[in-house]
Amino acid sequence: MKYRKRHLLAALLSAFTLFSGQAMAMSVDNLMQVVAKDSAIGKTISWQYDSDRSDYSVEYRHKDQGDVQLAYVTEGKRPPIYDADNPAPYTYGAYMQKLTPATEYEYRIVNADGATDWITFSTTKEDLNKYKVLVFGDSQSTDYSVWGQTAQIAWQQNDDAAFFINMGDITDNGQAYFQWRDWFENADVLTSHIPFAPVLGNHEAYSMDWKFAEPYTYKALFAVPYGGPKDQNRLAYSFDYGDVHYVSLNTDYEELNGWRPTMMEDEAAWLDKDLAAAKKAGKRLVVLMHRPPWDSPYNGTLDVNGKYFMPLFDKYDVPLVFTAHEHCYERTVPIKNDQAATEGTVYIATGRSGTEAWDGSVKKPTDVIYYNPMDMPMYLTLQVEPDEFRVSAMKNDGTLIDTVSIPAKHQEAEVSKNADNTVKAPETKTKKDKQSAKQHAKKSVNKHKQK
Repeated sequence: MKYRKRHLLAALLSAFTLFSGQAMAMSVDNLMQVVAKDSAIGKTISWQYDSDRSDYSVEYRHKDQGDVQLAYVTEGKRPPIYDADNPAPYTYGAYMQKLTPATEYEYRIVNADGATDWITFSTTKEDLNKYKVLVFGDSQSTDYSVWGQTAQIAWQQNDDAAFFINMGDITDNGQAYFQWRDWFENADVLTSHIPFAPVLGNHEAYSMDWKFAEPYTYKALFAVPYGGPKDQNRLAYSFDYGDVHYVSLNTDYEELNGWRPTMMEDEAAWLDKDLAAAKKAGKRLVVLMHRPPWDSPYNGTLDVNGKYFMPLFDKYDVPLVFTAHEHCYERTVPIKNDQAATEGTVYIATGRSGTEAWDGSVKKPTDVIYYNPMDMPMYLTLQVEPDEFRVSAMKNDGTLIDTVSIPAKHQEAEVSKNADNTVKAPETKTKKDKQSAKQHAKKSVNKHKQK
């Protein structure tokens, strides 16, 4: 039977994104929210359809009023067809930008066949510093209903979560769309309510015959924020949620360096600039990376990701790094320069949320706690507080594995100063400047028309 999933858009609702419950005139597949570059001023949605359509548009406005604006809609993205019996659909993304913080909006998806009902959402406050995030380790499975059970349990216990993260190896084979289809079906309890922040895992970069491959399917499915490292668009990215800046790294050097010989240098250069800008803006920092910074299984040696990224975590005082890959739960002491320290970065491995357990991981000398969830899946919560990040790890049966509070005080944004140490006044444009700018814009438009 041909698989087709219809989302009821009216089901989307959360503490931060509230959606209407009216009936729809048009339906789409797998409607979901993907984390925006900045949740205070942007909203990203994506959906799927079996055919390639060029007539989609997304209209949005202030709730129940205001002029209708058009969002930027990407063309349908479809990966190569690896399995003729299970071809991937086309995925569309829409970016609503330059919104007002802490404001209610509504949008609808439109094409030649009609339109959905208006769907309501709210932007966050710029300085939001108290909220919850759900974090899932590897969800790859032989039976994705097990991942679905983990998602269901986590949501039932934490339906106030603002968004959720999956730490990579989302599916067992990244090009097998039948696995993504099953993953989406079982993730619906989350994707129909809150935004998703995906992390690229190594299994996303395998072909159907288990060779290294460009993660085309992953890149097509998730409209994550633009602006990543050179030649790694959608593989690594960053975003702001309230006063916290999150960075999702690409740790697939082993799989992808054959096509990107300078990928680590490029990604480290991007990460350096990204963390510097976030620090200057007064943001607190959380990093997401599928592979840990050490060789796996652990032998005491930094791997290529650790060699390039750990010095930057130290440089910018990143308090918390989530990892995955080894399917175990671990929490380290604060680490600086790859050594235990009184102040430094705490690394937390996030276990597994699907069927696949692994007995090859080992406890590290710097681990405060080590637990291998061989018996059942697990999930984590990140409670963001004004002065700390509180992380809790739970087994699916409700057993608490660990809880810890990590100091993470709010940082004041840097202020530009003059040579005499006085604060620089913001630049203002004179009437003459504005007229000159308008004339320049008019000339540019005319020049464009002449081409």
